[in-house]
Amino acid sequence: MRYCALILLLTLSGCSTLPTPPKDQQQSLSAADTLLAQADTKAANGEIQQAIAVLERAVRLQPRNAQAWLRLAELYLSQGEYRKAEQFAGRAEQFAAGDRTLIRRSKIVIKQAHEGQRGRD
Repeated sequence: MRYCALILLLTLSGCSTLPTPPKDQQQSLSAADTLLAQADTKAANGEIQQAIAVLERAVRLQPRNAQAWLRLAELYLSQGEYRKAEQFAGRAEQFAAGDRTLIRRSKIVIKQAHEGQRGRD
């Protein structure tokens, strides 16, 4: 009986807590967030190429980070690199996981990239 009570207690206590991501995943999440903040600062200071380099590191750390892909797309768009902007906005949309705002912003980048490409032809 005592054994059953212990199992029940352990089972119930396990159900009441949320699972936490593995430690290495937590570190990559916080590292990617830090890189996004750094990229924003660099872009705001006009250091676009450095911001792009930082964001490329962020997507290597966390390849499914839709925000990082979108920010890369927006920076490439601002530099007139329309094919990359379209490609990276598509990635952002792919990983958006139902985030309507992010999807809408991705579609805007894709549309502007198409317009920019037509303007060059």
